[in-house]
Amino acid sequence: MADLVLTHVLHKTESGINAIKIRDRALAPKSRMLLILVDGTKTVATLIKSLTDPDEARQVLGELLDAGYVEVMQAPATAAAPAPVSTPDATAESVMAPGPLSEKDLADSIRRATRLLENLLGPGSEPFCLQLEKCKSIDQFTARVLDIRRVVAGMRSQAKADEFVAAALKS
Repeated sequence: MADLVLTHVLHKTESGINAIKIRDRALAPKSRMLLILVDGTKTVATLIKSLTDPDEARQVLGELLDAGYVEVMQAPATAAAPAPVSTPDATAESVMAPGPLSEKDLADSIRRATRLLENLLGPGSEPFCLQLEKCKSIDQFTARVLDIRRVVAGMRSQAKADEFVAAALKS
């Protein structure tokens, strides 16, 4: 199994992208979930937190690396920093422009967003739906939706990701 450094940033290879697109049955559910979470911005440490057992998560990530579904990016320490500052912020502002959500709309928004994710990603949406259901505030929910946008864009398309954000954040 490959050695993984907690500060390394992983990204999907062409094989990894194809495995998600064709719903490769050779992947175990936890392997598929972690492969979906690999987006080229998250460190190994962040990805390990996705499963309740860190040793198991490290093992699964190592297996994905060994199988050629993911690879380590060249500049692990600096690769994660630019992502939050990039263009999604400008897009997020335009998507959120219709009006901010009120606290009383939070439960309805979470339900709507989880349904949208299930329709877009199928069974692979479960970890993201769970993340949304844990949100306790509108700000937390909005941040999580914007994070999930990258996953939807990677698995479907940028247009579908923008539609997801617009529908999830409508008041």
